[in-house]
Amino acid sequence: MTVNRRFASALFALACAAAGTRAAAAPLLLGDDERILVLAAHPSDETLAAGGLIQEALALDLPVRVCFFTMGDNNEIAALFTRRHPALAPGPFRASGRLRQNEAVAAATQLGLSAEDVVFLGYPDSGTLVMWSHHWRTVAPYRSPLTRANAVPYDDALTPGSAHAGEDVLDDLVDVLRDFRPTHLVLPHPADHNVDHRALYLFARVALWNLADDGVAPQLLAAPVHFTRWPEPRRALPARPAEPPAFLATDGPWFEYALAPFQVSNKMAALRRHHSQFQLAPEFLQAFVRKTEAFAAPADLAFPGGSGSAEFAEPDDTEFRPDENLLLELAQESAAWHDLAGQHAAESATLADCANDFVQSRWTGDGQALTVVFRFRRPVAAPARISLRLFGYRRGIPFGDMPKIEIAAAPRELLSVADLHRRLPADSVQLLSGGDDEIALRVPYALLGRPQKILAGALLMNNRLPIDGVPWRALDLAGAPLPAERDPPVGEPSAPVPPPAAPAPTPAARPPTGPAPVALPPAAAAPPRAPPTLAPRVSLPRRVVPDQTEANEPVQW
Repeated sequence: MTVNRRFASALFALACAAAGTRAAAAPLLLGDDERILVLAAHPSDETLAAGGLIQEALALDLPVRVCFFTMGDNNEIAALFTRRHPALAPGPFRASGRLRQNEAVAAATQLGLSAEDVVFLGYPDSGTLVMWSHHWRTVAPYRSPLTRANAVPYDDALTPGSAHAGEDVLDDLVDVLRDFRPTHLVLPHPADHNVDHRALYLFARVALWNLADDGVAPQLLAAPVHFTRWPEPRRALPARPAEPPAFLATDGPWFEYALAPFQVSNKMAALRRHHSQFQLAPEFLQAFVRKTEAFAAPADLAFPGGSGSAEFAEPDDTEFRPDENLLLELAQESAAWHDLAGQHAAESATLADCANDFVQSRWTGDGQALTVVFRFRRPVAAPARISLRLFGYRRGIPFGDMPKIEIAAAPRELLSVADLHRRLPADSVQLLSGGDDEIALRVPYALLGRPQKILAGALLMNNRLPIDGVPWRALDLAGAPLPAERDPPVGEPSAPVPPPAAPAPTPAARPPTGPAPVALPPAAAAPPRAPPTLAPRVSLPRRVVPDQTEANEPVQW
């Protein structure tokens, strides 16, 4: 059955406007046996997204752990104002990463955690989505232009020396998840505009699929953090609830945790511990301190046996378009922001004739292939092109060995098909006829390795500058087996493909509760959990912060 979400979204918006109320969200309550793991892309994301929820869990004597994907050795706030990686001058970025690590531990202590509750992976800030897209199998590890490293350079990371490659990231996340066995997993929202946030969501989903047989099936709580022109307004409003971004309001269900007044104050105090970030954009960061915290429960698209259909409106027309008023305010305060304003202006001038947006996407499977149709606000003209990425997952086959397909296409021209850096024949996929404002592609499941799940995302590009994008989506093909044949990729000998394994049970989507608050249980029943036994491979420093530093001085209110 086709899911016409565009029509549903319009009705929902009209209903909310008529009622003058915000979207309803189920209350997020915690039970006695919960275990909360927060995956944060950068230091400060844990406080912005879940500073109140962390405090509540600790007050209930529930185990909490925070895992940082990167050390934050770049300024991710600056990346909101440019379409490409900000053109920053070389500097002591490893020292910046260590500073932000100390700030993260100080903020964790403010929230009630200890140093033993915090894990740092140390992967390259602003480079993890490139690792996700390109650095697998025999492709050389990604070398960070900031730290000049192609492996984790921090001695107190979980696994110092881990390569900047997809397999090593998955190994680390699997270790963290298996060790802690969370019942609730806070992670970035798949539509987040920051590249590291999107990458962490994608790596985490694969790590959880790898652990399906171990009974690790937490309730996903996807937290919105970095979006253009959100949250609004950009100032401290601690008495106002946190609203999901308007274009995500109907992508539910949504849950919210209501902070007590002292938790709001302490969240602000913890945020100030991230001093290097707070001093750059205090008003912007304080806008995240509200009386509630919002979390989405992202649902996979059900395509049993590779058959199904779903249609989405793509209403986010703000992506890669920064809040120019905020940028102007920041540029007047710092030369660094002034340089970013110049980069943004140059990028906007380059794209002056390419302004365009996704307005709709349609995903259809017929058991043999996946057909994806994108419609745009305006006709797509050269040099603009779409880049569609499709990553298949199949139990029993290492994810790094599965095909990772990138397709570049214009409305009437298929430009390229590749698996990582290896070009594939153009006839591997089919370009379907359509108008100048539409691009439609049919991709055989055999090209994706007869997957049981697919992670898919798309960007509209002008050469290397992104114009607009759609959120990454997960398709669940569990059900009847897919076609048994698979054409071997060019340059590879054919090999027998094992039959698909029995699909793992998929957590059922939880509809919002009624008026009476109900505690949020795990999404799926799991075997009894043994106490965690796997210790981090490198012990974290026990001393939280040095004496007499800005990070541990008292906060006055």
